[in-house]
Amino acid sequence: MGRNEIRLRRNMMSTGRIARHRNYSELMRQHDRDTRLKRILRVFTYFLIVLFLLIILIIVMRWETKQTEKSTKNTSTEIFHLHNSDFSTHM
Repeated sequence: MGRNEIRLRRNMMSTGRIARHRNYSELMRQHDRDTRLKRILRVFTYFLIVLFLLIILIIVMRWETKQTEKSTKNTSTEIFHLHNSDFSTHM
């Protein structure tokens, strides 16, 4: 079979192809619905990703502030004790 014959066979109208053209408006409606659903799903997925990252950021920031508070309490206590011991040895 030559190249032209294959192309002609591929472009021949079949019953399935004719039925698709008959329901063109329904197919376009379905396509629009599918496209809209995909777009909504994509936006929702991006929203969830951003929300997840924000929650992680908030958790890390709170944890960091707690760690700095603990470290300042520990260092101030240590410094105070060191000063007390220094004063007691000089007397």
